[in-house]
Amino acid sequence: MCTGISLKSLEGSHYLGRTQEYNIEFDYVGVQIPKNFNITESIEKWQTLYSVLGMGIKENQQTVAQSVVDGVNEWGLGGITQYFAEFNQYSTVEEIKKAGKLPLIAEQFVCWVLANCKDTQEVEEKISTLAIADLSMNGKAPGLPQHFMFTDAAGRTIVVEPSIKLGFVVYENPIGVMTNSPKFDWHMTNLENYTGLSDVNVKDAMFHDHKVLSAGKGSGMHGIPGDYTATSRFVRAAYLLKFSDPVGENAIINKAFHILSTSDIVKGVVKLDEPKGEDRQYTQYTSIYDLSKRQMYVKLYDNFTIQTIHFDETVGNDDQIKIYELVKTPQYEALN
Repeated sequence: MCTGISLKSLEGSHYLGRTQEYNIEFDYVGVQIPKNFNITESIEKWQTLYSVLGMGIKENQQTVAQSVVDGVNEWGLGGITQYFAEFNQYSTVEEIKKAGKLPLIAEQFVCWVLANCKDTQEVEEKISTLAIADLSMNGKAPGLPQHFMFTDAAGRTIVVEPSIKLGFVVYENPIGVMTNSPKFDWHMTNLENYTGLSDVNVKDAMFHDHKVLSAGKGSGMHGIPGDYTATSRFVRAAYLLKFSDPVGENAIINKAFHILSTSDIVKGVVKLDEPKGEDRQYTQYTSIYDLSKRQMYVKLYDNFTIQTIHFDETVGNDDQIKIYELVKTPQYEALN
């Protein structure tokens, strides 16, 4: 359960944001993976071509996973990964190698793309050499079902779905929204059911000489779905992007957080049939990436203070992943 959006400022800069919903607790940290860095926590070893800034996961007190959940690279290409249950078509490692492709687990796909591609055109070209293996991070089957959205510095946004064996289906994403299952093209068709939504209040109606008052302010949006399903979140995010006022660079990060906050899940609202401690699906964090400045903004479930990390040009060819600890406790500003 995640919601992703891509948006543009009045000055023409582009941004990519997402909510991260999950039921398993992770120790999230900001990370910057150097270029020419050897990725060894993979089915087959590979090397980064570009440096990547993004949200990482701590494995223990000293190390982090060699990947990102979402991020931006040195060229301003941003990417996010989101759940894609029932529609993913993964292959065995043997099938992938037989096809002459590099096997990757789904959790590393965004990292590989950001570490190897300058823009969305290169994404389309280079992913033909990959396929996702039916394995998870622990090396066991099945693989975590995922699909992916990428926006580059020029503003082009695509959705990449591993919905065919040994390959991917790539969609242009003109509205800049992605949630979860079903497939992206289904969500686009489903928008046809909501074309009557409006940012203008519904007028009063006359029945002969009897006047019936409209529901008032906000009545143009009557019928917009408000639940947490992927289909509803897609429609909600799409229309909020469509109707919200265009803003400049000084306000767009704030706007992005406001739009994504409509998908926030409070602990206990979505309960799962899972062991205690893993039975609450909730919004663990929200992240926004400024693709021009290569800067990330993060808001955590337990700390609404927005924390920001700049892309560090000095990381260069370092042999260690740079870690940025996030403040995870609530922060309040006293005014008296």
